[in-house]
Amino acid sequence: MEWEQLKQTVYRRDGGLRDIYVRDASRADWAAWIALVNRDYPVQWTVEEYNDQAPACAIDASFIARWWDDEERTSTSATIFLAHIHVQCYFFGDFELENDICPSEIQCLADHERLMQYLVAVSLTLGKQVVMTEEAIHDAQVFIRVNGRSIHYEDIVQGAGRSH
Repeated sequence: MEWEQLKQTVYRRDGGLRDIYVRDASRADWAAWIALVNRDYPVQWTVEEYNDQAPACAIDASFIARWWDDEERTSTSATIFLAHIHVQCYFFGDFELENDICPSEIQCLADHERLMQYLVAVSLTLGKQVVMTEEAIHDAQVFIRVNGRSIHYEDIVQGAGRSH
């Protein structure tokens, strides 16, 4: 897909983030994702009132599993660094893996390709589809679907898709 088209659709500067989802996730999926990002990417992991002054350089999967079961939990988040692209994760629930990116951090085709490499790695690791959508909108526009090594771009204008 051409960079100008991506810039004007998927990465348009509309003030919103882009959500990256793996639907119907399990705790095993989360553990596999955590192992992937801890192994292959620089990470900063923070737990409010625990290590917010000095973030950890890896996510503790057993802590996250216990944290989901805790009724009185504080906030926790992780930043996964794809060079200057920050992929955010807030661990909202164990049923859905969600990441956020800021479209303004995707500044060229090489940045887009770096993000696609991450989405492919997640899809291959979990054996599940990964989608990128508009931010937190019910029935949000799906921009990209990744199944294994297959990247499918939804055609924003005409309603038909293209594969890569």
